[in-house]
Amino acid sequence: MAKTPFSAKELTEFKEQLLEKKAYLIKEIQGKEEQLTSGDKDEVGDMADLATELIERELNMSLSESDRAKLEDIDAALLRIKEKTFGICIDTGEVINKARLKAVPDARRTLVAQEAFDRQARKRKAMNRAVEIE
Repeated sequence: MAKTPFSAKELTEFKEQLLEKKAYLIKEIQGKEEQLTSGDKDEVGDMADLATELIERELNMSLSESDRAKLEDIDAALLRIKEKTFGICIDTGEVINKARLKAVPDARRTLVAQEAFDRQARKRKAMNRAVEIE
């Protein structure tokens, strides 16, 4: 894979941005997990209250899974910085635009490659739904 086009100073700036984003997400995940475990189970009222509580817990758990996926993306970006491959598209090998990386420092792909990846993912999802319906 090609080496990063960014200077050591730029890589340090991206690393700091990623570490700040990681710290924020960790706090957010911990807060959500505390909410899930701190609920007083003995004070559940009627069945509607129970259903609402279960839906909220499920939503919080799925959000935490999403946050965990974001953490994995951040860790992968930090590894690319360490390996000096940061800023290189994993699909095309092209340089990822610096403005894109400033907005999304954990980006793995150029914008064009990401759009193509997302289109393919939507097609796969639609095909899976069609198979489930049949």
